Amino acid sequence: MLAIIHFFIDLALLRRKPQDLPASPALFGLVLIAGLAGGVLLAATAGATLPLALAQTVLDMLLMLAVLQMALKWVKKPSRFMQTATALVGTDTLVGFAALLPVSLAGPGTGDSPQLVVAGLLFIVLVAWSVLIAAHILRHAFDIKLMQGAVIAVAFDILSFVIVGGVTQGAV
Repeated sequence: MLAIIHFFIDLALLRRKPQDLPASPALFGLVLIAGLAGGVLLAATAGATLPLALAQTVLDMLLMLAVLQMALKWVKKPSRFMQTATALVGTDTLVGFAALLPVSLAGPGTGDSPQLVVAGLLFIVLVAWSVLIAAHILRHAFDIKLMQGAVIAVAFDILSFVIVGGVTQGAV
């Protein structure tokens, strides 16, 4: 288990490639469970109710996996889905757990405090790091340049924010 965590840390630090992962449905399932737990925990820490946190996390994951699968089929590289999906969900989970700190710091009652500024700066750094990680993974999955991967990652983040927010706003 520790080896898996170390692998995702190395991947997040751009020292490993998604193709270094085994194409394992069992590992993918494990990473999905960890990602679901981490996403729900992060959303709940940010103030979402448990049902809303679960809905947002599941919808975000399903959207990412569906878009990834369609894109890989479109470029005729569907065999890369398992490793790419595992890498994206695993590193997203890692960043999500790291985001617990700034989200906790920006809790209710922080107002315009220096604590809120630190939380905001930490969160911005994590978002940028997350885009870089996704760009690195997409670069290898689609055989594109890092900057192209970054543009795709940012575009997907915006798309996901709009869709997941639009579907879950006012729900639950």
